[in-house]
Amino acid sequence: VQSVAQQSYPPSSVVETLRAAPSRPYIVIARIHGQAPAGTPPAQVLAAIEHKAAALGADAVIVQDRSQQTAAALQFNPAGGSYQNTRAQIIPVYDATAIRWTAASDAKSAAEQ
Repeated sequence: VQSVAQQSYPPSSVVETLRAAPSRPYIVIARIHGQAPAGTPPAQVLAAIEHKAAALGADAVIVQDRSQQTAAALQFNPAGGSYQNTRAQIIPVYDATAIRWTAASDAKSAAEQ
């Protein structure tokens, strides 16, 4: 987590997940990176990001999916002396921007600073 805001906010009870920047005025309060081992459900990583954003007082997170796929492989099993196929898996990686809704005049003054 990289804090961007100069002030702190009370925790939020609900954090909205967005895939693109909203048209509604907002300020950026933090940048959050979430990553987990291959095979971890993406929803689990997104929930962790939302939980952290809520603790920071964010109203929403703008999420960018940077997930990667591992290649299928053939592995030797020395215990049985045979080969096993391992299937391709997704490594969930997300970069998120935690934001807080503002009035249009607040967003303009924050942008000028």
